[in-house]
Amino acid sequence: MAHSKPHPAFKVWMETEDGYVFGPGVYSLLKKVMEVGTLKEASTELGMSYRYAWGLIRKAEEKLGEPLLSAHKGGKSGGGGAELTERGKKFLIEFRNLCEQMRQVSEAPSQNIIYGTVKDVNVGVKDVDIVIRMPASRKPLFKKGDGVILRKNT
Repeated sequence: MAHSKPHPAFKVWMETEDGYVFGPGVYSLLKKVMEVGTLKEASTELGMSYRYAWGLIRKAEEKLGEPLLSAHKGGKSGGGGAELTERGKKFLIEFRNLCEQMRQVSEAPSQNIIYGTVKDVNVGVKDVDIVIRMPASRKPLFKKGDGVILRKNT
């Protein structure tokens, strides 16, 4: 049996002090509601019961203290629907962005990371020059002109 190479994996969710609020299930559901316009159709397309889908939304809304969906009932011949509230749209965007950032971090090769100590910071009118000291035993990973992202290690 061939062994596959291990790779980073992660799960992303949003929470408050009270615990879990929002994860991939609610994200998928809200996204689908935006596409199809009803919670019933969204839940059907995602393979979940309407009751379960409504429960996911209701629990998230209870934790947040505000609605994610605005529903409107139809008449005898149907016509009801749902749309995301501004808060719902905001959470959809934030969750998508967070997942994308995590994906990028997980795909970044570890050999492109250096560990060192900031030796000097020179603040000029247009630029800030930062000098980083690292062990001489490490080969320089970067060359002049390379773009980098610095993160303070706390």
